[in-house]
Amino acid sequence: MEKGLEIWVFGDYRDHFQNRLTFQVLHQARAISKEYGRVSLILLGHKLDTIVNHYISSGIPKILLLDEPELSVYRADLFTDLLCELIQEYRPDIFLLGASEFTKELAPRLAKRLEVGLCADCISLEWEKQKDRLVAYSPAFGGSFLAKIVWKSKRPYMATLIPGFYKEIPSDEKKETEIIRLKKKDIKNKNYNIKIISSIKQPRESINLEDAKIVVAGGRGVKNLEGFNYIRELALLLGGEVGATRPAVDAHWASEDHLIGQTGKSIKPQLLITCGTSGAIQYITGIRKAGTVVAINRDRYAPIFKIADIGIVADSLSFLPAFIQEVKSQIFREITDLYRISLNSEKQQRPISFGQRIKKLREDRKLNISGLAEATGQTPEFIEDVESDRVTPPVSFLLQLGQALKIDPSHFLTDQEKREVEGKRQEGFIKRTQNYSYRTLTPGAANKHLRAFMVTIEPRQYHKMVEYKHPGEEFIFVFKGELEITLGEKVFYLKQGETIHFDSEIRHKLRNPLDEKCELIVTLYTP
Repeated sequence: MEKGLEIWVFGDYRDHFQNRLTFQVLHQARAISKEYGRVSLILLGHKLDTIVNHYISSGIPKILLLDEPELSVYRADLFTDLLCELIQEYRPDIFLLGASEFTKELAPRLAKRLEVGLCADCISLEWEKQKDRLVAYSPAFGGSFLAKIVWKSKRPYMATLIPGFYKEIPSDEKKETEIIRLKKKDIKNKNYNIKIISSIKQPRESINLEDAKIVVAGGRGVKNLEGFNYIRELALLLGGEVGATRPAVDAHWASEDHLIGQTGKSIKPQLLITCGTSGAIQYITGIRKAGTVVAINRDRYAPIFKIADIGIVADSLSFLPAFIQEVKSQIFREITDLYRISLNSEKQQRPISFGQRIKKLREDRKLNISGLAEATGQTPEFIEDVESDRVTPPVSFLLQLGQALKIDPSHFLTDQEKREVEGKRQEGFIKRTQNYSYRTLTPGAANKHLRAFMVTIEPRQYHKMVEYKHPGEEFIFVFKGELEITLGEKVFYLKQGETIHFDSEIRHKLRNPLDEKCELIVTLYTP
């Protein structure tokens, strides 16, 4: 058995994900070092004091720190040179890196330059006491086997570790950390073919796949960007995060931040809905810790079904729209039930109130209060009062909420509630036509969603300008004369025979600009 084993861990602190990955590698390194040596973290960069303090709090025995302005940007060529020099000088026995896009370039360069072995994408490491060697385990042959890999005698033993298979090193502020500040005087004199002119940090989406309780993932089987948008919509409805396989990322349906698998993130949600994913080992590696797995794939023999708790043999593009509609219906049914309870003076005990459910629905869809207010035609203050259960909204609020969710609420309303909604709808039609002379083209449809009118606007000297907005859609055909219509800030002029179709939620004004009557066929749709 060898004493005093030196284990180095490369510190990748560029963002939250990489930093967490470094803590996972440190945890694995500490497990090996308990009996055989100690762990050192090596940090290369610039202005690292805050980063160093962050790692000190975890109780790392030693930190090797090289702080130079030239290291402010991660560069594989420069980092390879410096790390090779440091490894040759200090001669560590083991050198570990988290498997990231940068280390996948850096690690092979180091191994080639040092002429040592590299085990990539390991899921486990252990030290064999009798044979005095490091052993790594990595998926092989499409994941059918777990390969046991050992190194030849030349050191350091190098390995990259897949994220998500290890716990993060716990905080231990009681231990003292030795900090060794390194100096390399010749950094400025090194000549490289690559020169950094400028750099801009790419904005990242605010996602947290690793800790998400619900993940909806899409693969090549969703076929196109439109299909992947169903993945996003379902994730929003369920309050989950969006995941993607490598083909989906390569097709630019999702960013690298959403990548799940051997070259991406490992997840452990309570529920994973995976759509159009065949079950390649690279993807399976990242979802092994998922709780309940629901798989949708049209190939009944797809490998994904071997690990799925629930398997659905269906085309994703056919299944997802229907499934999304059913989820919306279930959500709205729950909301209407809670709404009726909120009207009950006895206030039945429920785990969640009507206002709390509205708030959860809004947060699941990643809407702020202003966003929900705009979607339902209400004020932010009204939404705050509803979510706080300070007020119980009128039944028309359910109508507006159903429109925002693209659900017909009539399926979930009682006869009395339907009468209230129909009264609001009729009131809306009257308000929208009271300033004009009109006759209905749809007699007997007073309480229907769709109605048509022949509208006459008198010449301009008699016409009173009216501005309004209302839920629904509007279609106007100029039967005679000309029409001036203002939609928001834009003004449109329509001549005889011309049409316009618009969202009635946009504030709009109608005006007859001529000295003769203007006749319109106006079709109104109110939810």
